[in-house]
Amino acid sequence: MSTKRPLRVAMVAYANYFTDARIKNYVDALLDAGASVDVFALGKEIGTYGDGRLFVNNLGTKYGGTSSPGYIVAQVVFMVKATWHLLMRSLSGMYDIIHAHNMPNILSLTGLPFKLFGTKIILDVHDTMPEAYATKFDYPLESLPIKFLIAEQSISAACADKVITTNILHKEVLAGHGIPENKIDLIYNVGNRKVFKPKPYCANGQELWLGYHGTIAARLGVFLIVDALSLVKRDCPEVRILCVGEGDDLAAMKRRAGEKQVTHMIEWKPFVDVEKLPEVLKKVDVGVIGNQRTTELKRNYMLPVKMLEYAAMEIPTIVPRLKILERYFDETSAFFYEADDANDLANAIRSMYNNRTLITTRIDGLRKFNAEYNWDIMAEHYLNMVNELAAR
Repeated sequence: MSTKRPLRVAMVAYANYFTDARIKNYVDALLDAGASVDVFALGKEIGTYGDGRLFVNNLGTKYGGTSSPGYIVAQVVFMVKATWHLLMRSLSGMYDIIHAHNMPNILSLTGLPFKLFGTKIILDVHDTMPEAYATKFDYPLESLPIKFLIAEQSISAACADKVITTNILHKEVLAGHGIPENKIDLIYNVGNRKVFKPKPYCANGQELWLGYHGTIAARLGVFLIVDALSLVKRDCPEVRILCVGEGDDLAAMKRRAGEKQVTHMIEWKPFVDVEKLPEVLKKVDVGVIGNQRTTELKRNYMLPVKMLEYAAMEIPTIVPRLKILERYFDETSAFFYEADDANDLANAIRSMYNNRTLITTRIDGLRKFNAEYNWDIMAEHYLNMVNELAAR
C-alpha cells in the first residue's frame, strides 16, 4: 500500500455481504493488499474474521414488501443505522475510504461526517436506480418518481469522490443524468477466479442441466423460463434446471411451474455463500438468462452477474438478444434467442438436448472473454483507484 499505515476501508451496503459476490471481491482484494475492512450490511452475522482485519456488522434484514414507499423507508432507516455504527467504529481510527454500494445511492451520504477528516467516498452503482425502479414498478422514465430518483442519484454522486459502475451502458446512462464522465469508472461483476474456476464439461448422462441463480423476479424472465420448459417437456424429457436463489416472485414462479406441470423438472435451492456456489453449480451444463426487453426499454442495462460467473467457470449461457449482452458476448461465447420468445428459448434448449457437443463450441469464446474481463484485472484497477484516493 502507498500509505504509511494499513489502509482502513468501510463497506456500506443494503445487501447480504456473505452472498454478494461483488462486495466480497472488493473485500478480498483489500485484505490481500494489507488493508483492514469494516462491513456494514444486512443479515444476522456479526463478528471479526480472518486475522482480525475484517469486521462484519449486519444491521437488519431486507424489506420484503412490494410498495416503493416501503423500500424507501427501509433504506433510509438502514442509512441512519449505518452512519451511527460508522461513527462508533471510527473512534478507534478514522477511515481512509468509505465505499457505499447502491441501492440506494444515498448510502454515500453515510460518509459525509468523515469528509472533514479527509475520508474519501466511493459510490458503487450496481444498478442505475431510476431505471431499475422504472422497471420494477412500471413507472414511465419521465414520471415524477423517476425524476426524484435521478435527483437523488445526482446528489449522492456529488457527495462521492469517485463513482463506480458495472458496464459501459450504465456509465453512459449515468453520464446522461449529468454525472461527470471522468468521475465514473468501470469495475465489472466478473467471477473471482479464486472461487469460480473453469469446470471441464462432463455430460450428466441423459439429463441436460440448465442453471439459474440469483434474484427470482418476473422482470428477470423467470416465468419465460418456466414456459420454455413446458414447451420442451415432452420431446426433451430429461431436461432439468437448477434454480438457486430467492426473491419477490419465488412463490409465483413455483405456482407457474405447477400450472405448466414442470415442477418435476426444477430443483430449488436457497441462496448460499459465494464460496459455496461453484460446488452447488457443478452439475450445470448450460446457464439460462430470461431478462426481458422491457428492461432495456427503460434503459435498465443489466449485465447479469450469474452469466459472468458461469463464464468464469467456462459454462456457456443461453441469453436473450439484448443490447447489453450483445455488447460483451457474441455467437462464439453465448447461445442467443429472441428476447421474450419462449418458443425460441425452447428451440435453443432442444438444440443442446439433441446435440450435447454444441455446449463445447462456446468454450474458446468464453476463454477469450475471461482473458479480457477477469477479477485479477479488476482488483488491480480497484486497488490503484483506492490508493490514489487515499493519497490525495
